[in-house]
This record gives sequence, C-alpha cells and structure tokens, in this order.
Amino acid sequence: MIVFTIEGISVSEILSELSVQFQTSLTEHLSEYKLDIPQHLGEGFIQGINFPNGVGLLEFKGKFIKQVVLNFTSKKVHPLKFIYCQEGSLIHSIKPDSERRKIQKYQSAIISTYYHYGHIYKFPTNEAFNFQVVEIDRKAFKEHINYKLEEIPYYFYKIFADVEGIREVFYRSNYSLHLAQVIKDIQEFEKDNLIRVNFLGAKALEALSLMLAQYEDDIKQDKKQNILRKSEFEVVNDVEDYINDHLMNIDTIDEISKKFGLNKQKLQQGFQLKHQQSINEYIKNQRLELSLKLLDKGEKNISEIVYEIGLSSRSYFSKIFKEKYKIAPSSYLNSK
Repeated sequence: MIVFTIEGISVSEILSELSVQFQTSLTEHLSEYKLDIPQHLGEGFIQGINFPNGVGLLEFKGKFIKQVVLNFTSKKVHPLKFIYCQEGSLIHSIKPDSERRKIQKYQSAIISTYYHYGHIYKFPTNEAFNFQVVEIDRKAFKEHINYKLEEIPYYFYKIFADVEGIREVFYRSNYSLHLAQVIKDIQEFEKDNLIRVNFLGAKALEALSLMLAQYEDDIKQDKKQNILRKSEFEVVNDVEDYINDHLMNIDTIDEISKKFGLNKQKLQQGFQLKHQQSINEYIKNQRLELSLKLLDKGEKNISEIVYEIGLSSRSYFSKIFKEKYKIAPSSYLNSK
C-alpha cells in the first residue's frame, strides 16, 4: 500500500502536493490544475479548479496498478464534500481505524468530518475509477451568499453552517440520472478559457444542487419522493417497451402510470431525460416512425395505416407526418 499524505485543503494545494509526491508535472490554466498519474502507479489524471465563492471541483479518473491511498490530514476545517462516483468505487474513512464506507458506481455522498480528523480515499487496484468531488469551503461560501443560512431548512443549515467542523456527516444516495447527465456535460465540454471556467462554475453548482435535492428527497417518505431512482428508471424502460408494443390501442398516461406503479411526474421526468421528449411526444414520434415503415412496405393504404398506428383522424395524421418529414403521406406513398 502506498499512502500519500496531503496537508492542503484547496484544490491548488492538493494537486501541488500530489504532483511533488507523484513526481509528475502540474499544469495550470486560468486556475484549473491538472496532473497525470505516473506510469509506475497506473494511468489517468487528477484535475480541479477553485472558484471565488468557496466552491471547488475535482475529478479523479484512471486506474491504479498499486494500492493507493490519499490521506488528507489538514488541521484546518476540511471542505464539505459532495462526491459522485461515475465509474469504479471508492473507500472513504475519516481516520485509519474508523469505519470504512464504500461509494460505488452511480452513488453520491455528502461528507463532512470533524475538524481534527480528515478524509482518507482508498482506491481500487487494477479497476478503472472516475469520480467527481464538489468541495465547499463553508466559511468562504457563507461570505458570498446574499441570504442568511438561518433562512434555509434545518437539515441544510446544520450542514452548511458548521464552519468550525464540529459535526460529522455521511449521507450516501443512489443513482440520479439528472446528476449523471450534468457530470457528462462537464466531461464533454470542449470550449476553453473564460467560457470553460464559467461553465465549470455553473455546472459545479448544478451538481451541488442536484445532490442536495436528492438528499432532501431521501429524507421524505417514499410516497412523497419526486426524484427518479435507478430502479424507477428501469420502469421507464419497461413503459417505453410497452408503448412500442401497443401503439394501436395505447392507454392514457394515467392508466400507464397506474399499470406500472410510477407516478406521472416521474414518468415524464424519465422520458425527458432519456429522449428529451414528453411521453406524448414520444408516442407521436413512434407512431410516425411506424407509419413510415408501413408506407415503405406499400401493402396498406393510408386509412389502414392510420388505424394501425392508433390514430382516428386521417387529417391529423397527414398534418403531423408532413410536419416531421416535409412531405404529405399520400405524396410519399405515390413516390414508391
């Protein structure tokens, strides 16, 4: 096991110390720092940026071929950490003899430690990992907000107002499709310079907001939860299959919701996230795609096709077909 001890708490301090201990170079551009994992340890990179409002963003991506542990030991108050694991896993503890908690793929965690303890990250060996950490310097964050922390709900207040680090927090949640999309947006963003800095700052706050929303949602009773979970997203996939198989006589959204035991709000959320469409828009487009296949076969007339795709109005079908394909269905059929 190779242990790297880090005394700094800001992103720049963390990466500067790691670059010395890794014996690898550190690059910096507009306060965004990056270092490559040396070959004798594995492959990949660690990068991050701090913003003036006390928010920091770190990404760890790669694979260690040896057992690597990062031990954050600063005697200062450590930042409040919001961790999202996109690939692999991470073992977290606050000191060597304390409980070890595993954050697995698609899980997120909100972590605060006592000021005289720290954070220990234990990485898997020979397993790809990719996780992001939104770090909040609570004292700096408090100075930049334009409202009083006492005005927010108590379950948030006790996390953000703890600027002296006297309360330990460990909250772990599961899959959030929306959060996964935000992380993907960060990783795929290609623009540089000031545009990138502003984008990363905005996305870091968005990721923070989504993890807080999931925390708030998780402390509710199940029947009142509004955020789509992984198991529920699998139900969305089942609904999608059901729609495709029943276009001729599809149920109403209310009936589908009852049939699959998922409320309409979550159904709509799932289709918006997966297809960027409402359920009704998805149904309409699936009907149009089926109509195009039937027209290509040339075995049915338009009235028969309208019936088979579950519509009752030929004029409505012609309208939406022309809107999507820029040609009337009758003209398309005659062109065959």
